[in-house]
Amino acid sequence: MRIETICTGDELLTGLTADTNSPFFQRLLLERCALQVRRCVVVPDAREDIIEALNAAAARCDVVLVSGGLGPTADDLTAECAAEASGVELLEDPAVLVHLEARYLKRNFKFTPNNRRQARVPAGAEVVLNAEGSAPLFIQRRGSCTLFFVPGVPREYRHLVETHVVPRIAELGGVRDQSALRVLKTLGLAESHLDALVRPLFEKHPKVTFGFRTHAPENHLKLMARAASLAEAEVAVAAAEAESRSVLGASVFGRDDDSIASVVLARLRAARQTLSLAESCTGGLVSSLFTAVPGASEVLVGAAITYTEPTKTLWAKVSPHLLKTQSAVSEAVAKAMATGIRRETGSTWGLSVTGYAGPTGGDAQNPVGTVYLGLSREGLEQVERHTFFGDRERVRSFAASTVIDLLRRTLVLS
Repeated sequence: MRIETICTGDELLTGLTADTNSPFFQRLLLERCALQVRRCVVVPDAREDIIEALNAAAARCDVVLVSGGLGPTADDLTAECAAEASGVELLEDPAVLVHLEARYLKRNFKFTPNNRRQARVPAGAEVVLNAEGSAPLFIQRRGSCTLFFVPGVPREYRHLVETHVVPRIAELGGVRDQSALRVLKTLGLAESHLDALVRPLFEKHPKVTFGFRTHAPENHLKLMARAASLAEAEVAVAAAEAESRSVLGASVFGRDDDSIASVVLARLRAARQTLSLAESCTGGLVSSLFTAVPGASEVLVGAAITYTEPTKTLWAKVSPHLLKTQSAVSEAVAKAMATGIRRETGSTWGLSVTGYAGPTGGDAQNPVGTVYLGLSREGLEQVERHTFFGDRERVRSFAASTVIDLLRRTLVLS
C-alpha cells in the first residue's frame, strides 16, 4: 500500500512552525498497521501548488493524508482545492454547520460569516465531525485512492488521525500482520557507535527491523517486529530488546515514552528521596525538564538559577573566596553549588551546572563549551567535566540532559 502525506501552510516552509503532526501519524501507522509513509510533501497556501500536489498524489497512491488549510480565513484553501482538483462543487454540510454553531454558542463566541467556511466540503465526500475542534474530517475517493483531509491544529489532527484515519487505513489495507515497536533511548553514545554495537544482532532476529534516530542529545534504537500474531511480535521484539540492552549497557536510560527526567524522578520517588538544583549556564533548563513530568513536585524540592557570582553565594552558599581563587567555572565551584543547594533545601540530592555556553567567555583551560556538572549527597560529592560542541542552545541542551544522566548513573550504582 502506497501512503503519502501532504501538509499545507506557508509557515511550514518559512521555518516559523515545525511539522510535529507527520511524525505522530507515521509512528501510529507503523505501530498499528506495520505500514510506512512513502513520501511527505509540504506545499504553501497557494491554490495551484495544492491542486498539483493533490492530483499527483491521487494518481500514484492508495492513501493520502492531507493536513492544514481547513480554517475560516482567506488563506485556508484546502477544501476549495480538493473540490476543484476532483471536479466537484463545494457544498455546505448541514450537520457540520450545526456542530459549528453549537461549538461557538457553548464558548460564548460570536459566529461570524467566515466561520461558515469550515462547513463547506467537496460534494460526495464522506464527513466525520470533529469532537476536538471545528473543521471536520472529510474523505474523498478518487479512483483507487482514498484521500483523508484533516485540520492542522495538532490536538485536532491527533484525535482524528488516531480515532478515524488510521483505523480506516487498516481496513483498506486488510492488515493481517501484527507489529510491535520498541524504542530504546541512549545518552552519551554516538549514533555510529550505537549502530556498530547492535549490528551483530541483525541476523539473530530476522523478524525485527533495527532502525536509528538521533534526537540530540539522545540517540534512539528502534526495534520493529512483524509477525502473524501480536503475541508472536511481542516475543520477537522483547528478545531483540533484551540482547540490545545487554550490548548497550548503562547507556540505555529508558524506552518508548520515557524521558531522562521521568526515569530519574521515578527512581527517586520509589526511594523516597528528594532533589534540588543550582543552575548557572543552563538557566533553568534542568528544572524545566523535571517539571515537565507530572508529579515532579513529589521529588523536586526547588531550584535556583545562580547565574552570577553573588547569587551563587546567596542561594548556594558558595564561598566568595572560592569563587575568587577558582573562578565560577571550575570543579570546586560545581561541587560547592551542589552541596550548598542540597543543604539549604534539605534535599537528599543536589545537582549543579556551571560552564561557558558561548558564544563568548572561556579561556585556554576552559574554552567555550566547557561545563562542570556537580552532584552531592551526604557523604558523596562528585563532579564531571564535559566539553560540548556546537552553538549556545546545543551546549545548554547537552549539559542539562547530561547532569540528569549523571544522577541516573549514580543511582544505578548505589
